[in-house]
Amino acid sequence: MASKKSFKINFDACVSICFCLASLLIFVLDAVALKNYSLVQNIFSAPGAKGAAQAFDFSSPASYARLILFVFGSKNFLQLIFSLAFILPFGALMEERYGSPAVALMTAICAFVSGVLNACLVPQSLCGAASVALMLIVLSSITSLAKNEIHLSSLLTLVLCLAGNLYLSALDGGLNRFTIIGLFVQLAGALAGSMAGFLTAPKTRKAASSSGAANSSSQSTSDRLREIDEDSPRKKSFWSKKSADDETTVIGSINI
Repeated sequence: MASKKSFKINFDACVSICFCLASLLIFVLDAVALKNYSLVQNIFSAPGAKGAAQAFDFSSPASYARLILFVFGSKNFLQLIFSLAFILPFGALMEERYGSPAVALMTAICAFVSGVLNACLVPQSLCGAASVALMLIVLSSITSLAKNEIHLSSLLTLVLCLAGNLYLSALDGGLNRFTIIGLFVQLAGALAGSMAGFLTAPKTRKAASSSGAANSSSQSTSDRLREIDEDSPRKKSFWSKKSADDETTVIGSINI
């Protein structure tokens, strides 16, 4: 008698799922349980430049923490759902490609750069995960750079995300120059976070190299470093390799 195959749920993208759950929990707490405290406004929003209602305070440890924590906050439910709709699918793809620790590090870099730029340039607070969503879209678009091409669908998705955030800003309080600057600040943070992708060896490439070896554990450190260096875009040979069956890009020599 054939045994029944058990059905199970694969927890495939722990960083992306935990990020979305945390953002949703903070929104619910701010909107229902801690409505009078203004949780998002006081904790989960990046401080602004000098002249803002909540300007960055060099003597306050909370100001430094808010430079990263702001990505978990959301001004309204529409902004939350819009960001999570991009983060869940693209985050799962990038975690499969680079690994969860690498994606978590890229997210932290993205948030920190966006928070610092906002505290330096924009005299108003910033909250929302738009920078993280943009970073994941940019990361997905660089997977074809080794073939000297870029997917049109990725570019259109990036434009859609930028246009959607502009529309949400217009609904929230109208468009002004600081709102537009704030969007470019988040885009700059997204680019900074995605740059880590150029320094991270994708999991698929690492798995392929380990499976192709007879015994990876016996491989010397010097040989491994030599292989990684050959696979780096610093080498001209990398860009001359355009095998059709190699879908991995890049992009560097940091293994996380």
